Amino acid sequence: MVVMSKVLLNIGCADVDKPGYINVDARKTKVTHLVSNAWDLDCFEENSVHEIYSRHMLEHLNPEYAKLALQKWFYILEPEGKLVVIVPDIEFHARQLLGVSRSSFGDQMEHAFAGFWGWREKERGGSDFDAHQWGYTVATLENEIGAVGFERIERVVEGVDSEPWHLQMTARKPMTSLCCPMDFRGPFP
Repeated sequence: MVVMSKVLLNIGCADVDKPGYINVDARKTKVTHLVSNAWDLDCFEENSVHEIYSRHMLEHLNPEYAKLALQKWFYILEPEGKLVVIVPDIEFHARQLLGVSRSSFGDQMEHAFAGFWGWREKERGGSDFDAHQWGYTVATLENEIGAVGFERIERVVEGVDSEPWHLQMTARKPMTSLCCPMDFRGPFP
């Protein structure tokens, strides 16, 4: 008897290997299993993925591509499939920029700027891929995730990546959905 393991995706893996997950990134890295844009995952069928984990990737997409990615993720996740999204908490970084909130980073201004625009310095391994193209608040991320059809959307405030400058949300695809096949290539060249 062949036992099929559940498909777990780590989308936007960069150089971080997540054991047990298929590591996906738009660029080839030492840990990438699949080079693909986040919205162009046609190798996965509808309802075929158990979990999608995406840490600090969604903010690197312009809003239209981010919506396409969320739509595609909803499409390929199985019913009750789990979505985990972590992005910078743009409200925290705004308060940090104004000197109202502090992080554990030494240079508060540099960390605030990185929250808005990304770590792009060459000495940090940065490139144009590392530029942030959008930012999210709790309300805007919840709205974007919910607009696609996800339910049980919750902010994670304890555990790994629960520091106040991380905005981590989980959501579930409902048991039944009205999702239909869509063209996920995007409206842009």
